Amino acid sequence: MGEVIVQKLNELQKLDQDIHWFCPRSSAEDAGLYYDEDILDILPQEPDTAKDRRSQDIRDADRRRDSALQAAKIFAFDGSDAKPYQDLFRKSLVAQLTRCDICVRQYHRSRSLLVQDLEAEFDAEDVQQFMTKFDSMNIARIGEGLSKMAATLRPLPPEERKIQAVDNQCMYALLEALNCIPFLLSEEALRQTFDYAFDLVQSKRKLKLPTYTPGLICFLFSHSQKRSAWAFRNITTIKRPLADLEFEHSVKPFLEAAMSRVHILSLEKEYLPTFWNGVKLIIPKLTKELVTNRLRAMDSNLYTLALEHFQIDERHFNDLLGSYQSLMKLSPQDFWDAMGTITAPAVAETIFRSPVLHSFLTTTEEREPLHLDEKMEWTIDLVNSVKPENLVPPVRTILNQLLKHFQTAPYSRYAQNVTFSTGLSCLLTALNIMKEKVRFGPLVTNMIQVVAQDHIESIVQELSSTEKKNTELQIGTTEQLCLDIVQQVIMLDIAGLAHDRSTVVKSATLDHELGVSGLEIWKRSMRQIRPDFPALAVSILSGITGLLPLENFTSRQIEKALKPARGWNDALKRVLNYVCDDLLGRLDTFEHDPLLEVLQEPKAMDGFASLLFNGEARVNHAAVNVLKTLSGAQDRRGSVLHIIRALSRTSMNAINKALHELSRSSAFAPCAMALKVCTDVFSCLCDSHDGVLRSQNELQAQPNILELYWKLTWQLLGVIFQQTEPWSNLGYDKEMLQEFCRETMDFADYTFEQYAIIASTLEQGHQQKREDIQKMLLEHAKKKFLPIARWLRLRDEYLISKALSLTVKILGRLQEVDIKIDEDAAQFIQDVIMSTEKGGKAKTKLNMQQKAELQRALERHMDISLSEVIDVDAEPRSLKQMSLQQWASSGRSSRASTPLSDTARSSKPGTIDVDAWSDAAKRKKELHAYEDEEMKKLMGTMKGSETLRQRLQQQQQQKKPGVSSATAKAAQQRREDPNFVQKRQQAKEELERQKKAQLAKMGGGTGVVGLGDIGKDHSLKGQNVMVSSDEESDEDDEADVDDDLFGPSNKKKKIARPNVDPNGAVGLKPEQKLGPTKIQRTARSAKDMRARLAPDLTPLHRVILRWDFFHTGDYPPGANEYQFRQVPNSFSDPVTYQETFQPLLTLEAWQGMVKAREEENSKAFEVKVQNRTNVDAFIEISSSVSQVENREIQLREGDIILLSKAKKPTEDSTAPHCLARIYRIKRQKAQLEVVYQLLPGTSLAPSLTGSTSAWGQKVQSITPLEREYGALQALQYYDLCNQIIKARPSKRMNFSEKQIAAYQDVWNVNRAQSEAINAALENEGFSLIQGPPGSGKTKTIVAIVGGLLTQSLSASSSGSRISMPKAHGNQSNGSDAPPRKLLVCAPSNAAVDELVMRLKDGVKTKSGKQHQLNVVRIGRSEAINSQVLDVTMDELVAKRLGNRENDQRLRERNAELFKEHSKVSAIYKELFAKKDSGQVKGKELSELEADIAVTRRKKNELGVRIDNAKDAERNAGREVELNKKRAQQAILDDAHVICATLSGSGHDMFQSLDIEFETVIIDEAAQCVEMSSLIPLKYGCVKCIMVGDPKQLPPTVFSKEAAKFQYEQSLFVRMQNNFANEVHLLDTQYRMHPEISVFPSQTFYDGLLKDGKGMAALRQQPWHASALLAPYRFFDVAGQHQSAPKGHSLVNLAEVDIAIALFDRLTSDFSNYDYNGRVGVITPYKSQLRVLKERFASRFGNDIFDTVEFNTTDAFQGRESEIIIFSCVRASPAGGIGFLQDIRRMNVGLTRAKSSLWVLGNSESLVRGQFWKKLVEDARARDRYTTGNLRAMLNKPSSAYPVQDGRTMLDVSTHVTQLNGNGSPQPEETDMSRRPSAPSNGTLGNTIRPTGSTTVSDADRMEGISYRFADRVSKKKAPAPDISSNRSTPQTSSRNLSESAEQQDVEMESSDGTADRVATPNSTGSRAETPLSGEEKPLNPDNGTVKLRTGHMAPSVPHQARKRPPANPFMPSRKQPRPRP
Repeated sequence: MGEVIVQKLNELQKLDQDIHWFCPRSSAEDAGLYYDEDILDILPQEPDTAKDRRSQDIRDADRRRDSALQAAKIFAFDGSDAKPYQDLFRKSLVAQLTRCDICVRQYHRSRSLLVQDLEAEFDAEDVQQFMTKFDSMNIARIGEGLSKMAATLRPLPPEERKIQAVDNQCMYALLEALNCIPFLLSEEALRQTFDYAFDLVQSKRKLKLPTYTPGLICFLFSHSQKRSAWAFRNITTIKRPLADLEFEHSVKPFLEAAMSRVHILSLEKEYLPTFWNGVKLIIPKLTKELVTNRLRAMDSNLYTLALEHFQIDERHFNDLLGSYQSLMKLSPQDFWDAMGTITAPAVAETIFRSPVLHSFLTTTEEREPLHLDEKMEWTIDLVNSVKPENLVPPVRTILNQLLKHFQTAPYSRYAQNVTFSTGLSCLLTALNIMKEKVRFGPLVTNMIQVVAQDHIESIVQELSSTEKKNTELQIGTTEQLCLDIVQQVIMLDIAGLAHDRSTVVKSATLDHELGVSGLEIWKRSMRQIRPDFPALAVSILSGITGLLPLENFTSRQIEKALKPARGWNDALKRVLNYVCDDLLGRLDTFEHDPLLEVLQEPKAMDGFASLLFNGEARVNHAAVNVLKTLSGAQDRRGSVLHIIRALSRTSMNAINKALHELSRSSAFAPCAMALKVCTDVFSCLCDSHDGVLRSQNELQAQPNILELYWKLTWQLLGVIFQQTEPWSNLGYDKEMLQEFCRETMDFADYTFEQYAIIASTLEQGHQQKREDIQKMLLEHAKKKFLPIARWLRLRDEYLISKALSLTVKILGRLQEVDIKIDEDAAQFIQDVIMSTEKGGKAKTKLNMQQKAELQRALERHMDISLSEVIDVDAEPRSLKQMSLQQWASSGRSSRASTPLSDTARSSKPGTIDVDAWSDAAKRKKELHAYEDEEMKKLMGTMKGSETLRQRLQQQQQQKKPGVSSATAKAAQQRREDPNFVQKRQQAKEELERQKKAQLAKMGGGTGVVGLGDIGKDHSLKGQNVMVSSDEESDEDDEADVDDDLFGPSNKKKKIARPNVDPNGAVGLKPEQKLGPTKIQRTARSAKDMRARLAPDLTPLHRVILRWDFFHTGDYPPGANEYQFRQVPNSFSDPVTYQETFQPLLTLEAWQGMVKAREEENSKAFEVKVQNRTNVDAFIEISSSVSQVENREIQLREGDIILLSKAKKPTEDSTAPHCLARIYRIKRQKAQLEVVYQLLPGTSLAPSLTGSTSAWGQKVQSITPLEREYGALQALQYYDLCNQIIKARPSKRMNFSEKQIAAYQDVWNVNRAQSEAINAALENEGFSLIQGPPGSGKTKTIVAIVGGLLTQSLSASSSGSRISMPKAHGNQSNGSDAPPRKLLVCAPSNAAVDELVMRLKDGVKTKSGKQHQLNVVRIGRSEAINSQVLDVTMDELVAKRLGNRENDQRLRERNAELFKEHSKVSAIYKELFAKKDSGQVKGKELSELEADIAVTRRKKNELGVRIDNAKDAERNAGREVELNKKRAQQAILDDAHVICATLSGSGHDMFQSLDIEFETVIIDEAAQCVEMSSLIPLKYGCVKCIMVGDPKQLPPTVFSKEAAKFQYEQSLFVRMQNNFANEVHLLDTQYRMHPEISVFPSQTFYDGLLKDGKGMAALRQQPWHASALLAPYRFFDVAGQHQSAPKGHSLVNLAEVDIAIALFDRLTSDFSNYDYNGRVGVITPYKSQLRVLKERFASRFGNDIFDTVEFNTTDAFQGRESEIIIFSCVRASPAGGIGFLQDIRRMNVGLTRAKSSLWVLGNSESLVRGQFWKKLVEDARARDRYTTGNLRAMLNKPSSAYPVQDGRTMLDVSTHVTQLNGNGSPQPEETDMSRRPSAPSNGTLGNTIRPTGSTTVSDADRMEGISYRFADRVSKKKAPAPDISSNRSTPQTSSRNLSESAEQQDVEMESSDGTADRVATPNSTGSRAETPLSGEEKPLNPDNGTVKLRTGHMAPSVPHQARKRPPANPFMPSRKQPRPRP
């Protein structure tokens, strides 16, 4: 063995001297730390590689250490041969232990390893001897070093005595002394060598060691004061815990030694303070692992030892108690494991019985601070250490001691206070443990009972003694503990109640008696609530937060668990009674300040919010009453607004918490209340009038709160949308649930509308980008999109419309920020679109229009089009699911599908492949390329007699994989089995018989399966809230059977292929060529149908809003002439049509803006920006305007507003400005919230931010323009699209004399009228009827209406569908088709009203029977004639609903309600003030309390009624909207005829109602631009009857540039230009005296216009006896016109004077005649009109306006009067005649009079105009021309100018064809020899000489209206005679005329400036009007050769009386424009 030891020693000697034996260090510079205890702070972050290297170094060091320990065994040898080795080892050991502190530590720790090694080999005695020798060596070495240290330090002055003053031997000797346990256990060694040196080295500074050395722990238990003081000081400076090895080597040896001295059997009492002082310092340094693994493993039990020491009366108590507390807190599990069978109550009792503690609690003389609160903290630690299941007994023990035992003598008052407070803390701690770890159950119940039964009295007594001092509430620790206990008990009670409910729901049973454990606490605490102690209310409110999700069991749930459910409901009722009566009832008595003090506490507000959202109505109402008390408001919304303003952050946080709890719990009842409250909250936040986000508010600085509210709102909505169907199965009343659903949808829609202001507010408070904020907000809506969309399955029509609206809005908003909905949601939406009433995956009640809107929204959102091609080859397999294609083909009726494009069929028809959306365009392109290639191959392989049709059919048959096999097999069976058909028929009958037998067996379908399941919904199909997908038709489709029997039907299937027009038009509808014109209806997809109704107007708005208001020029900003094209007579396709008209439409819009700028009729108003947001490509800003102010400025949706920084926006072009469009106007009480849309990039846009101001001025409304634009965009979907773009009217038909005569008799009309009526009733497409003035247009229209309604009026008096001619193919209309009504339109309100008045009188059907009609007038009441107001839609809806008087009474009742509430509230406060005064006692107090209770109930009832009234008022909009829509639908269903202006026919109302107008009648059709004519045709029109007169005023067009391109041409005229002979002329006038009609007939109508029989006698008047006042006379007024003072208009004062004199002469000479309303004064100029009014009023008084109607010529079109005075105005030495040149205006002016027409004009000026010249010459020729001193002539009586020879009027037979009695023309006489002589100057013409007929030279014949901007060659062709007619066609010819230059003129409008649009300044010749005789047209393959239908023309004037007509002055010759390439 010696050799081994020597070998180890030699190995150590061979090591490098720098290598350490006992640690891993390997050099002098190596100061690394390797052991865990040295690097505890970096261990968690140490990399694995470093740890591995460190571990390896430690293992190497351990091997060297082991070698050193083996070498140390050399001291076991005593021989001399061992001494050299021993000396060598000592020397080497000194070198190792004097250079490294780690080596010192590790060397002395290795002593135990050496002992273990030796004990394994040798006897214990030998080992002991060796270790004594070994220890002696170490002690000697240490002593030597310490002695040297003392010797070194002793001579030094004290300030230099420090560790740095000694060498390494001394320093490391000291370190060894603190690490060598044998040295530390040797008191002698310590006293002789250590103490002195230790004292010296600390003379200057105390030594500090960073580790727990054995010496440190040893000295803690030392009797030496100096050593223990150093140890106490040093251990407290070490912050880290003990390491495992440190405990084992440093703590355990000395702790065990000390414990042996204080064991109860060998107790050294005097050592107890030293022991427990040391233990108290060591325990905090332990970890839980050390306690478990080391402390508990010691032989002695420190825990039980400590408990025993509590009974010893010694000074150790404080340290003992502190140590015991530390042990309990450090590891409760180990504590109670160590205590064994000793229970927690026993521990508590033992400590309470401590004599030392008793002395502390009873002493009244405090020599030193007792710190009883610290001495009693152990009770709280004990409570915390006990497991919850064992907690109640020790808590009961502790509370009995602290709250009862110690509160009596002999314990001091100080002790009583401390123990009471400590007891409360223990109780609160126990309650918190129960809340966090138990929450509910018997343990909680027992704990609450401990409080309620034993201690609530003392707690409440403590609270009742709290008072306010010096206005500040003094709440001590004890009071706060009491408050917290009350809060926790209530909270636990509610938690238990909630758990019980959950248990009943899940298992229908309870394992304990149900009840509320702490009701006594509820009662006692709540009754202590008082205004001077609001803290109690705060605590109680904090505790009741958990009440929010609790709701009563429904009746169906009670049936399932009768006893527990009823018991639970009773328990909840008792709780809510206390909440309402005691809590909220007392809070309601608080004044403002104490109540605010309560609610400003966040936890109190949390609880109050839970009551505000509570589903129990009485709780909610009571909470609202408290808010009303605080705010002084009378309604809930006002109260909520007050609290949000006053406590923004607190209230919103509380609301957020309530919403979170509701979302988590999914309770129904609170959700219903939350909808109301949250609606108020959003209103208070976002309202444009008083919303807090509109102004500076705390919430703007707290965006996270607002963001969270938005998020939680959508979470709650998601819960509601998802849970509604399950809720409906719980037994809730369905009507109530439906109302809840409506409120939910209203709230969801209202919430989403607030997105803009929420986003805007968050932008101001967030650092994020706007796009990120918008995405973040919309992401919440997106997550709930699918649950919302599923509500499309609801049955309620209002909910369907709302759900659809919200779904579409969300899709649109998500698209704006590039967020896509989930695949499941997209698929569901598509399933809804595909579904039908008889099948589909997502069956709904949506109608086609709604599905159309949904489809368009989805397509826009996903940026892809759904397939619209019907797979006609696929055989129907089942009726339970229809594909999208099948649905699209199912349309209304059975119309053929005519899709616009041929789209590819997907493998799964009707489904969206979401994953392949991005490849859709590519696939479509590839498919088209493939089809083109296949077609080329097909065309190339055709041979022989095989036709293309055969080839296509063969190819199509090959594409039918699903049909060929079945049909071929069936055909084969038929061939093989002759009885095959009979057998199959028998099988079919047998199948039917079996079905009937099965039904009989089942009891006629009255199954009862499933009725026994509680909780299931047993409502019948169709009765549930949602539409179920299994509610499908079970009808059998017998087509499959027929196919099996007979093979495929020979009937051709409708194939989805584009309808190709020969000229390239795609998707156009063909018409029948034979017989009456019939239009093929088109079965549209939902998308197509919606496109007809609501096209996207965004492009139009972008164009207009981009304009600069102050731009000058005829073209809009950025536009040039080359962008516009001429309107041709015919278009090839809809695209070209749209490309032509759309630029012209915007050009006209621009000129309208220019006109508005010039007139400047509107008033500027201030626009205060309340909110700004970006939506799509627009900026939206909101502002408010009062309703009073809006009555003046008249803002409406669709108005264009000029916004500017200038106060006068239209006058300052330099100020920042822009155009905006009013997007939405919403009523908000007395305010209107106006939302403007504008484009970014304008000069004003950057400055329009929140709280800024600008000025606005209304420019114009573009609503008519929007409707025209929308109609243009939707044209391709019209049934009449082909006819419109080709301008092709229906063909004229030949009718038998019997047909014509029959209608003449029925409707008392002439032949021409009868022919027109016949054609209109028979033909579909367009029927054109030209009605000259007085020709009976209105009568004809009324007759047509009667004819159209014949069948429906004969069948029923109600408004059934109009019986229409069968469509092509004799298709029938489905029963589910929308009602088809008759729509009658006209361009102006006046024209529409005239028709309405006639229709109100009733119509005759074809049988001649008179019927009254239900007529509905659509339009704004203020623009409608008062005589038809009774049939306006608004009036009819009001009558049907009967709301007006009811609304007024309701408002009055509500006002009384508010007054009564205020009165009762004042009485209530007075009663409480009287009670609180304390002066009322005894019986009087009882009576007072009773009065208070009664008054409170009344006050609350009134509050509830007010809130209900407010809710009803808020919901009234919904009900009104719903009822209004129903009423509108019912009115339209009952109506026979709907009347509206053309623009009014585009009203949004029709989009939401189920109606179609297959027949449309347009009156004054030549007076509207083509775009206006398109508007009423979008409702499925297939028959359009246009009635008008192109020879009268044209449509009003503001833009002369647009007119240059033929924009002002009406559709009527364009069709007439193409097919002149298809127009029906009404050729007989019944208005004018023949003298008046002769010139218009000859000049404007080629002499074809005849007078009705006896018109001369009918129109004869007394004044006709005077030549001066003859039926027709031209007065040549000498005078000049002049410019008006303002504007560009003209006046002629001379004509004004003559007009006055003429009227005065008439009325003076014939005063007996009633002139009221029978005289009209008209003029083309507005300024002249104004002067006429002024002068007439000045001369005759204001009563003149009752007699005379003054108006412009334009405005008088369609009107008539007995007498017309026509002031021409134009009179100047030179220049043109302005727009008098327009002979259509001339025609109107000359054809308004019935009896007398007196024209005032300057002949010298007028003759410069071609047709005025003819008028002057005609007047002279007929002696109807008066010149000279007109004033002098009119001053004389009219009798001075008698008609000579007894002739009273001209013999008009020489001029106009007369009718005989049967309406046929009678022979005319012509006297060509008689010619009038020219009148002499200053005299009347020769009025007594009859004149001959007026002949017109070829050069002067009028064929139309001249153009200014274009010339046209017009030739006449003589038609062949029609022998079937008694008419002859006049021979006509033409010549070219050039229009003379004319000057610019002013614009025209009606006298009131509002009725109609005004004509363009250059309206002369602005339209090509085709004469009735037709034009010679080139051959057109589409239009055909134009042939005159002489059989349908008016009879001719005898040839000798007529000359060749001139070229059409309406269309002067010009070069034909070159065709566009």
